[in-house]
Amino acid sequence: MRYCPKCGKENSDTAEFCRHCGERMAGVTYVKPRGSEWNAGRVIVTIIGALMVFTAFGLIMGGGSLRALSGTIMDEDGYIVSGLERLSTDSYAMVVQDLDVHIDYEASRVLRAMGGDIVFKLEARSRDPSKPVFLGVAQDQYASTYLGQVEYDRLVSGRWEYDPFVNDFPDYTLSRHPGQAPSGPPTMHSFWAAHQAGTGNQVLTWSPTTGSYWVVVMNEDASAVVDADVRLGVRVPLIGSLGSILLASGIVMGLIGAVILYFTVVRR
Repeated sequence: MRYCPKCGKENSDTAEFCRHCGERMAGVTYVKPRGSEWNAGRVIVTIIGALMVFTAFGLIMGGGSLRALSGTIMDEDGYIVSGLERLSTDSYAMVVQDLDVHIDYEASRVLRAMGGDIVFKLEARSRDPSKPVFLGVAQDQYASTYLGQVEYDRLVSGRWEYDPFVNDFPDYTLSRHPGQAPSGPPTMHSFWAAHQAGTGNQVLTWSPTTGSYWVVVMNEDASAVVDADVRLGVRVPLIGSLGSILLASGIVMGLIGAVILYFTVVRR
């Protein structure tokens, strides 16, 4: 089989002139180049390369945005935090009841491998320097025994639509539980899963385990009228470095996709 040197189309071995364009065939043998055709394999590889480039663009944009945003929504310790909010009551305590926590063992192992457990943070500062504040977390059976006959305010509903540019505290509603004064200060008991007390800014950190808990804010001496500025926070493994991971993954994927497109489209 011979090919026309002008149009490249096939002719018989004995043809003297191209039957398509009339070009003289005598003394000329034209070999059609290989590899310039768009076969199925080449098309598939090109599509894969293009998808990798587009995916990489999304990862780079998402990672860059998350890194920029993390500086706004996180404090220096890596906690996503709310703004300070004043909580005040003339009762003996403010509590969050029935905080049910269910920790899956396998999920917990994965989180530890990724950088640690989920950690909650509660910050508070008493507005009355003469009344040190107390922050505590206790399992339901212990907290209900200690505060069951005490007058306190219970958080019955709350909503937190986080806006990093406003840093709003959750909207909340309190309900009064009637009772009397506590039998003694909270620091005299050892049942607290985590607690912190004192003057100035107090920070309670707690890595939850499976169970039902109460979160309690009161005065260290168990006196009435609790008045404090409070801030909530949570730290989740990988959140702080997720932006960097996405950004690095996007760059690597983009380079691979670009190399594929170069060899399938540009360099033919």
